[in-house]
Amino acid sequence: MGMAKKDVTDLPPGASRHVMSPEPPIRGFIVAGVISIIGAVLMIISVANKWHEAVTILFIAVLACGIALAIIAAWSMVHMKLYVDLDDEGYHIHGAGQDRRGTWDKVTKAALTQSRSRLTLYHGQVGRTHIVRPGGGDPKEMDDLAVDVAHRLDKSRGYRQNV
Repeated sequence: MGMAKKDVTDLPPGASRHVMSPEPPIRGFIVAGVISIIGAVLMIISVANKWHEAVTILFIAVLACGIALAIIAAWSMVHMKLYVDLDDEGYHIHGAGQDRRGTWDKVTKAALTQSRSRLTLYHGQVGRTHIVRPGGGDPKEMDDLAVDVAHRLDKSRGYRQNV
C-alpha cells in the first residue's frame, strides 16, 4: 500500500502502523540554548572575576536549567508519538499515554476534521473514538491514516474499490 509507515517487527501480516509525531519543539530548543549560553558565560565571568560563590552557584543553576529544558524537549519528541495500528479486524491506538482498541464492525462512521487534526471514529449515536494529531504534527500523516481507515472500513463491509 505504501501509504502507512510500517514497522513490521511486531505487526501481523496485512497490518499497518501509522506513526504520528509532534512537531519538533523548536522554541523550546532555542530557549534552552539561550539559557544555557547565558548561564555558561556568566558562570565563566563569575569564576574569572572571583565573584562570591553564591553568584557562581546561581549561574551554574541557570546553566543546569537550560540543559534540563533541552532534555525535556528532546524527551517530548520521543514520548509524544502516537501509534495507530490497523488490520482487517480493527484498530489499536497506543503511545502518548493512550491504549485503546476497537473493531471495524462497531464503527458506524469515520470523519476527519477540516483542519485534519482529528479523526473521529463513530460507534453508533453516542460512542466516539478520537485520534488526535499530537502537538500539531504533519497533516499528511492524518490524511494517510484516514485513507487507510476508509479502506479497512470498506473491506470489513464487503465493499470493493477499483484502484
